[in-house]
Amino acid sequence: MNIFKLSIAKLTAKPFNTFLSLLLFAVGVTIISLIFRFEKRFEQNFRQNIAGVDLVVGAKGSPLQLILSSVFQADVPTGNISLEEANKIKSNPMVKSTIPMALGDNYKGYRIVGTEQSYPDLYECKLKEGKWFSKSMDVVIGAEVAEKTGLKVGDLFTGVHGFTQSGHHHDEFKYTVVGIMEPNENVTNRLVLTPVESVWLVHSHHHHHEGVEEEDEDHHHEEAEAEEHHHDEHAHEEEHVHSALLDSALYKVEHQQDLSKEELRAYNDYKGILQEADSDPSSEITALLVFARSPIAIASLPRIINENTNMQAASPALELNRLMGFLGYGIETFKILAWIIIVISGLNILIHLTNTLNQSIYEVALLRALGASRIKVMFLLLSQGTILSLGGWLAGIIISRIIWLILPQISAISFTGIQGISGKELLLLLYCFIVGALASLFPAIKAYKTDIHFILSKI
Repeated sequence: MNIFKLSIAKLTAKPFNTFLSLLLFAVGVTIISLIFRFEKRFEQNFRQNIAGVDLVVGAKGSPLQLILSSVFQADVPTGNISLEEANKIKSNPMVKSTIPMALGDNYKGYRIVGTEQSYPDLYECKLKEGKWFSKSMDVVIGAEVAEKTGLKVGDLFTGVHGFTQSGHHHDEFKYTVVGIMEPNENVTNRLVLTPVESVWLVHSHHHHHEGVEEEDEDHHHEEAEAEEHHHDEHAHEEEHVHSALLDSALYKVEHQQDLSKEELRAYNDYKGILQEADSDPSSEITALLVFARSPIAIASLPRIINENTNMQAASPALELNRLMGFLGYGIETFKILAWIIIVISGLNILIHLTNTLNQSIYEVALLRALGASRIKVMFLLLSQGTILSLGGWLAGIIISRIIWLILPQISAISFTGIQGISGKELLLLLYCFIVGALASLFPAIKAYKTDIHFILSKI
């Protein structure tokens, strides 16, 4: 007698009950498996994006917001800090090195980050094509940016003020794509990187126009409306001419060609803005990534900065541990819910097998009469419970993998591909096996104790 084949036949004889038991197990396993994968992915993502950064210095506000905006590019910055004050932090003997971050613009939702070459070096980024930025308005884009926007090396584009696509367009200054990075698993995959000077150049010009607009608003609207409209059109035309001259001048300078008087004037204006921003004590950056010389420095610098400056210093590791602590309550709640679902599925197996045994008690007696031992009859019930539980585990694992593959297609979440079975999932398999075995133990013992003579005497 083949116990396995007979167990399958018994289960398929009642497809609805069998399907319900498998479904409950699969739902619980799917939830737990996805939680395991989310936890592992988030932990890897946090570790990769922190990349050894000891502290982040920025404007006072929420420390967690500062970390999310400057390290993970996932929140609005707390504000700007003075370049002069940032340089004081940089020259502190407890500081090994720093990386400046200047934010404020985006292109089609992807953040434009003003920084230094040390930033992509920190994440060990490699170029897929092109070269690294070497001058203002050069940009190197992440692989996701290139894929989603269609930008290629040599393309020109303008940034949008703010972090949404509906902001003010900086039409007067065009960025040039000089390189595209290889795909990676860190935040640079979705960034547009450029020198800090690019951000200063764009926003120095932007602030100048804001000042002009504010002065215009002081006039009577009725008298100045037509004049302002004419002025705006004229200024817009001048900006386009200036932008074309600057693009031509930068190209000729790079290729060591002679400039016309107009191009030379545009180029000198451009260099003047950069020099002014670089030497201007009022120049600002968004944040400073700090690498300390020792663990003592990591502990001391935040107190010194927070108490003696108008800036704050936050530890990425500390803030993210705090964040994971908050998220942990929700994650554990989902886990408990999934474990309960699996236990309920075990109770469903118990009820299903008990009812099946009661309805087929004569079949059990007949099997015994045909020579099946008590142990074989007992294993027949046990095998049905374990088949249901292991089948539910397998179905749950498959469903979780399918969801894992589909999620990046329907959301902004990015994951790695399908991986093997984890150690936690193997422990989950053991748990499911035990639940299935325990659920079928009662009907199995009942079948073992069945008095075949008494049952057959009723026929």
